[in-house]
Amino acid sequence: MTFIKNNSTMPEPEVFMHYFSEQEERRLFRTVKETYGLYAKRDYYWMLLMRETAVRLGVLAGPDARKAKEHNLPMLGLTVGDAELSLQEGYLVYDTMNAKNLKKHPIALNKSATGALRHLLKIHKEMSAGIEWDTPRLERPLFLSRNHQAMSRRSFQARFAQWCRVAEVPEGTPHWLRHSWAKRFLERTSSPDALRRVQAVLGHSNLSTTSIYTAPDRESLDSAMREASTCFR
Repeated sequence: MTFIKNNSTMPEPEVFMHYFSEQEERRLFRTVKETYGLYAKRDYYWMLLMRETAVRLGVLAGPDARKAKEHNLPMLGLTVGDAELSLQEGYLVYDTMNAKNLKKHPIALNKSATGALRHLLKIHKEMSAGIEWDTPRLERPLFLSRNHQAMSRRSFQARFAQWCRVAEVPEGTPHWLRHSWAKRFLERTSSPDALRRVQAVLGHSNLSTTSIYTAPDRESLDSAMREASTCFR
């Protein structure tokens, strides 16, 4: 038998992989929520806030080192003041410099996101008890590490990867929560302008970027393989 090597220059078909299925997502959040301890509680609510607002990690954690150096920025994400003002406004308040390409768009807070912010403020108060702050309260980082400093981007990423392993779900990144938001919305909505809505929520400049969420995913490929099976049912 002769096997023919494909030297075609046509692009490979795109399959969307970087998200959690609904079952995986439920298992991940349940695992974190059912783990005892203040740090687990902190992680649960920042993860919930990311999931419910579909923001990028930079909004919570601040700019990466390259961006901070380029624009002379403090590596600081959401502050206590941002959280309190967000609850008043009903929209997530964050520094424009922490947005991708320095472009900011309105992010409405649903009930879950509002609850997450309230819990995060309580957790911050508990974690900062006894700290002699040089920073005014409203300017303090909302997310604190064990050494009472602002959580770094690397710390957010490491904690998330750890929870994925504990929950026995694919080891993704916090950005997968953003992708999962888009996937769930498109799965559940019947709106004719659904993709445009996802584009607006995610702050994409081009609809072509948003269209990645309509590409075949793991579940659709699994379904296709079952449907094409020659086994008798």
